[in-house]
Amino acid sequence: MTAAFFTLVLILALGAGVLSRRGSKKEISDYLVGGRSFGPLLVFILGAGEAYSIGTLIGFPGGVYAHGASYGVWFIGYILLAYPIGYFFAPYLWRAGKRYGAMTLPDVAGRHFRSRGLELTIAIASVVFLIPWGQLQLAGLQIALTGLGISIDPTVAVFAGAALALLFLMLSGVRAPAFVSYVKDTALLLGAVLIGLAAIVQTGGTEKLFAAAESSGGTASHSTVTGSSLTFVLTTIVFQSLGFFIFPIVVQAVLAAKSEATIKRVAKFNPLYMLMYPFLVAAAFGAITLLPTKLEGTESDQVLLRLSRQVLPDWLTGVVAGGAALCAIVVLCGAALGIGAIVSRNIIPGIPESRQRIWVRGVVVAYLAISLLLTLATPQLLLTLVNTAYYGVTQAAVVFATMVFGWKLRPSALAMGVVLGDAVVLWLYLDKHGPVSVWLAEHGVNIGAAALVLNILFVVATRLFWPATDPVRGLRTEGRTPAVAVESTATPSQVGA
Repeated sequence: MTAAFFTLVLILALGAGVLSRRGSKKEISDYLVGGRSFGPLLVFILGAGEAYSIGTLIGFPGGVYAHGASYGVWFIGYILLAYPIGYFFAPYLWRAGKRYGAMTLPDVAGRHFRSRGLELTIAIASVVFLIPWGQLQLAGLQIALTGLGISIDPTVAVFAGAALALLFLMLSGVRAPAFVSYVKDTALLLGAVLIGLAAIVQTGGTEKLFAAAESSGGTASHSTVTGSSLTFVLTTIVFQSLGFFIFPIVVQAVLAAKSEATIKRVAKFNPLYMLMYPFLVAAAFGAITLLPTKLEGTESDQVLLRLSRQVLPDWLTGVVAGGAALCAIVVLCGAALGIGAIVSRNIIPGIPESRQRIWVRGVVVAYLAISLLLTLATPQLLLTLVNTAYYGVTQAAVVFATMVFGWKLRPSALAMGVVLGDAVVLWLYLDKHGPVSVWLAEHGVNIGAAALVLNILFVVATRLFWPATDPVRGLRTEGRTPAVAVESTATPSQVGA
């Protein structure tokens, strides 16, 4: 029964992917950003579909189960803070995308500042820090199917996941994961709510659920956040909320909207998706007493899935399994399409738009193949770097803020700030036992936030001692009248200092 309903969910997703071809066009703008025609519901579904990855069912409940409240607070907190930030600033990103004919964040930055160097810097940084994202989804798919007891060979599972992601993207580009997200979100929300409710019922209510968890060996960290843990929670919430709407996968959803009003309308309702998190928290705490054995180490990632097998009927476990698989596949689609677009439009120069769709597809195939091989051959190689994705990508927040407010900064200074922030992030992450990394860890400071502070200080110094002689006006001061779209990146003679 579990396998039958798991298969049914995937068949429904495949049907949604085929349905997405209706109304699609051959232009590259339709393939990458849906021709900027998505209404509020589709933007909401696409944004949620590509933002909530396999980590929602694996990492979040597993983290709460193993580490307690501090993990749950920062995970929920940064997304909730990101939504009001997006309400005010995401429309500027859409406006710039429309004005410059942009389909990626490097497109927007390069054309706004007329700087090929800044465009290339953000493009390379985005690709480097997104490379582990694909392997994470495929590895998560293996964990999910194992935890749910689906009898599929792990190698077959990752091949099938990569093949489905490729099929969806070949069908209609960004439209396919958007339509598939209808099925994925239904299965995900249904599973999260029912598992949480079952945990509450079987433990005798919410009060008894938390009391039982504490009496069964839960530490104080399961209900309180203090000291350096609190500092880490706060710095992580602020830092990651700044990077949420410039993460390449989310940028796709923003640029696909049909208007600024659509972005603002969606932003008002985005927090509704967070209603599933209290149920995931309840499931994580309930698992402390409901599971027969305590899960240690990496096994804690399977906590929600094992609890599902215990408290739900087999057919519902199959639905949860299908939702988990689609979580991985949809986000894998977003990462592959994002990297394909950036490589084809921003890193390799001179590809005409009429040929970019072929190039994007080629890069997608290569990226999925690399992710597949790394997952099977060296499963831990890039997973050690996956946490750096937000650390690195968020360094471009300074660039976006400058675009909006029109600060007198040189594009070259902004590019150097991004490089500085990314270099510091990699250094701190890889040198975990160095004196600086140890000090930051002891005081609970997020290393990405520390790198962003250095990035900002450097850029501020250039504003004081090396200001731009011909600064570009900020989007906030230019009004809503769209200018003529720029069809190509800046030539060397147009590049700012």
